[in-house]
Amino acid sequence: MTPLIGVMLAMVTYGVGFLARPVGAVLFGHFGDRVGRKIALIVTLLMMGLATTAIGLIPSYASIGVWAPLLLGFLRLVQGVAAGGEWGGAALIGIEHVDARRKTLFGSFAQVGSPLALLLATGVFLGLQQLPPEAFETWGWRVPFLFSAVLLPVGFFIRRRIHESPDFEAVSRDKQVSRVPVVELLAKHWRAVLIGTGSFAGVFATYYVFTSFVLAYATSTLGLSASVALPGNLIAAATEAVFIFIGVAAAVRYSARKVAVVGAVGLVVWAFPGFMLVHTKEAGLLYLAIIVSMAFVGITYGVLAAEVVQLFVARVRYTGASLSYHLAAVIGGGIMPSLSTWLADKTSSVWPVAAATAVIAVAMVLSCLLLPKQTPEGESAELVEVGEGRA
Repeated sequence: MTPLIGVMLAMVTYGVGFLARPVGAVLFGHFGDRVGRKIALIVTLLMMGLATTAIGLIPSYASIGVWAPLLLGFLRLVQGVAAGGEWGGAALIGIEHVDARRKTLFGSFAQVGSPLALLLATGVFLGLQQLPPEAFETWGWRVPFLFSAVLLPVGFFIRRRIHESPDFEAVSRDKQVSRVPVVELLAKHWRAVLIGTGSFAGVFATYYVFTSFVLAYATSTLGLSASVALPGNLIAAATEAVFIFIGVAAAVRYSARKVAVVGAVGLVVWAFPGFMLVHTKEAGLLYLAIIVSMAFVGITYGVLAAEVVQLFVARVRYTGASLSYHLAAVIGGGIMPSLSTWLADKTSSVWPVAAATAVIAVAMVLSCLLLPKQTPEGESAELVEVGEGRA
């Protein structure tokens, strides 16, 4: 087995959780649109927290044999289902509580959680790597998972105290709650789902290609030291977090749609130069490729939450936004790393990977161009709506 095949198997295992996300989007979207955003958020928190803690408690392969990887796969699926409902609820609770001028800013709070979590996780892992190898393999790797048991009650307390979304309360008060949100969504708002999925797809594809495939390829194939991987993730997370807020600031002046389009075009243009820098086999240039990629990812990712959420009417908004986001996550995070590894192995080149990344980014440009126009202040500048969106 070649090193790249080993990497591909790891990517497939990693992608299992992504495949469960659309299921979670539909499941929690159903309850979020029918029962309320708040209760869906609480349940996803409990599912994610308990599943993550349980991973740290899985007995070793030596103790229970094949049941160990099977349990891991099951818990990854549970995490994926919970993640499928988590983002939509977090985004809607922020966006639906504020006026039009602040929706992009409050939507970005849900987005910045991802790079901050990567920073925290990578920092913890760097600390644990100081342990002797035997200690790390025996119990050290379990520590981050078990630590989620400490964070769970804190998150539960916070979510119990938040108020239900005013938009959902209005839908419920007017007796406009959808009977089966996913059926209504796919019958009446499928164009909005396609636009939302396409808008996020390029972001996810570039992010996961550069934070998973590229770092693995650089160490397993190009011969760079394995020590470049963790700093690479730290650089990626920090850059993305900073540029999320740069994108939001630009949206105040130029509109979120314009910022999203510019960022998407940047992802297209940078695809091949980024891989050229990777192939120099210089750690500094590898990091430069990651920094520029994550800058374009950040400015786009930050403004897209509010834009995609507002494609959908309130009665199916949880389901629509969640499904769009997580279908894009399947493409970018579940499929692209494995596909990239397979393409690199079959062609002995990364240029097909660059081409695939660029093609998805082109689809993102076209999708972002179809987002409803807004003024810089956040008010809709169009009378024509996408699938009844912006309600």
